Amino acid sequence: MRLVLRFDGQDVQEFVLDKKDITIGRTADNDIAIDNLAVSTQHATIHNMSVGVVLEDLRSTNGTFVNDNKIIRHTLEDGDIIGVGKHQILFFKEAGYVTTGSEEQSEATVMMSADFQQQLQQELSKNKTATRTVHADKKKGFFARIKELLGF
Repeated sequence: MRLVLRFDGQDVQEFVLDKKDITIGRTADNDIAIDNLAVSTQHATIHNMSVGVVLEDLRSTNGTFVNDNKIIRHTLEDGDIIGVGKHQILFFKEAGYVTTGSEEQSEATVMMSADFQQQLQQELSKNKTATRTVHADKKKGFFARIKELLGF
């Protein structure tokens, strides 16, 4: 599972976690520590359970939100945005990649794992046509190929 901490629209920190329980709060003893007075000392937990990944608010002062809805307990879905104080935490089930900005946007940033980068490099070197397509039509060819490789 991958979590990306954001503040004011900017990625601050990225966490790739495989723990059963993850704590979120203001103090350093939390797995995800957010140094902000709007965040409670022990704000929320994420439970990685067999039925799914569950976010639970720990009776925080300012509440915990998922996709702008206040929650007490919520099963997270890939791409959910968790609101904690003035920060956001993007949730991804897999640790493979994260997109920043609209996927439709031709200038979206894609962060790929080393394995995926290697796979993409092999695919592009095998297929010279794909490379020519990138040069001929960057917006359509390159991003269509990336989406195809990512399984979109």
